[in-house]
Amino acid sequence: MTVKAPAIHDPAHWDSVSANYAAEADRMTGRYAQAAWELAALPRDARVLDVATGAGALLLAALRDGADAVGIDFSPGMVAIAQARAAEISSGERALVMDGQRLDFPPDSFDAAFSIFGVFMFPDPAAGFAEMARVLRPGGLAVVAVWENPGGAGPAQLFAQTAQRLFPDQPVPLPVSRLFNSPALLDAAFAEAGLRPTTVHRVSYAWPAPPIDWFREHAKLAYGWSPVWQLLDDAQRTVFAEAAAALAADLPPEGITSTALIGMARKPE
Repeated sequence: MTVKAPAIHDPAHWDSVSANYAAEADRMTGRYAQAAWELAALPRDARVLDVATGAGALLLAALRDGADAVGIDFSPGMVAIAQARAAEISSGERALVMDGQRLDFPPDSFDAAFSIFGVFMFPDPAAGFAEMARVLRPGGLAVVAVWENPGGAGPAQLFAQTAQRLFPDQPVPLPVSRLFNSPALLDAAFAEAGLRPTTVHRVSYAWPAPPIDWFREHAKLAYGWSPVWQLLDDAQRTVFAEAAAALAADLPPEGITSTALIGMARKPE
């Protein structure tokens, strides 16, 4: 019997939300990608890899600054969007369908490897960290962004609160099997991959509160990757979205503040 992969590990799920992700979620995650790029302070002509590029936020930041950058993602839908966006800045094949746990690049290929809210969600995140380390040249920089809140960021936090209210007797399962949501845990993951941790930056932004209807219309986008969502039928999902919308009515005007940890490490010379 074939066991269906959890949504968070299923390219088809990300394909199904790719257009909405690019239009909605990327506006938030893109701010952290830009911060990570600026914090890295790489030379203009650096050779850069973006692992789990999604709609290409980090990839685009790198290309705009003159880097020789390529992004990979296991979702063809996301890759198509990232490639179309990249083509407006730079020629060539800039986004590729590829598994970040088995990168199709030789060792020592890149000056820097980034993963902005990607590698920590892999089925085997240790393999993702190890692959980033493998393809870095000696002295190269690894940059990984994770959410400090284990339930995610922005609207995902509100949907997690909804799950806790609707199912008070049930533990809300986390979307990932291994957490990296502290500087110590992130540094340990780098060290496990043979990298030398240097700095972990805390970066916070407010996710502006959208209209209440947003929570009804975009529940799958914001929470479809969660094990909770996968256990609900269509009628239950409608009830869930309505409950989240009711919670959203009490959001402050500035919205939901979310903090990312942006960790950096070097490959030994």
